[in-house]
Amino acid sequence: MTTTFLESLFHFTLEKQRFSKSESSFANFNNETGAEHFIVPNIIHLIRFSKPEFSFIDYICIQAAFRNHRPEHFYIHTDAADPTFRGKYWELIENDLELRSRIRILPLQPPSEIFGQQIEPDLRVYHGGDIARIQTLMKYGGIYLDNDVYVIKNLDKYRKFELAINWDEGQFLGTQVIVANRQSRFLPLWLDSYHEYHPELWYYNAGERPTTEILFHHPELIHRVKVQFGADLVLSLNLYTKKEFDWRSLDTIHLMINHRSYLDPNYNQTPSFDEKIVQMYPYPFGEMAREMVLASGMETLIDRKI
Repeated sequence: MTTTFLESLFHFTLEKQRFSKSESSFANFNNETGAEHFIVPNIIHLIRFSKPEFSFIDYICIQAAFRNHRPEHFYIHTDAADPTFRGKYWELIENDLELRSRIRILPLQPPSEIFGQQIEPDLRVYHGGDIARIQTLMKYGGIYLDNDVYVIKNLDKYRKFELAINWDEGQFLGTQVIVANRQSRFLPLWLDSYHEYHPELWYYNAGERPTTEILFHHPELIHRVKVQFGADLVLSLNLYTKKEFDWRSLDTIHLMINHRSYLDPNYNQTPSFDEKIVQMYPYPFGEMAREMVLASGMETLIDRKI
């Protein structure tokens, strides 16, 4: 894609957008200073494709998002045939009445194609999930979180920007945490960039292409978050390797839980986590998990259930 074509696409997309009376155009919006009031709804979106059972990590992360951010609602988008989930940890959520009252379960199938290009079945959970998060934010606005993102601090300060996303120095954008108004100018451009879809390149369409083809030319479209969303691999690995790591200085952090088996040198000693294992786990994730076990009253709920 040439810069000339990108600029034409940029202006064309802006011209197509129509804003409701309650939402103003972002044509002159300053994504460095933001608005004086919240312009992003306080909804957290989770997308669960082919994940009908809640794990301990899922439980810890939804509790951290609930207790450290306090959203009005969680929208859980799922392709599960049953409009609920299963497993011990989902049962604990069902019994956490305050949290459960804020959860809405919405049906969503992973995209099978994008702009006439087929997404292979084995990529639909992953590349389809990348596309679905853009489409979901364009529909609702709100805060998208990967299922293994641990929220450390309240995210309201990012709700005053058109779109806030991780973009560390010398890297492509990170899509684990996205805070966006549904009329954000970047979202339709990002989606339109999938007209050139490369399924053989794992992170090309999700991160590389939107960075190089859009943000390099129009960085003003987003509020650039550096470091604070904890999307860097080194930061994530510190949770399992560096006992003195100051995780509390971040706003969120990606746990990289599905990648520990080949990244974490201590994986063989602790290949999985539950509420018992984390009680003695000596690295920072243990402290993070213990805090949510205590704050959620998890052990009391388990005892009551027994």
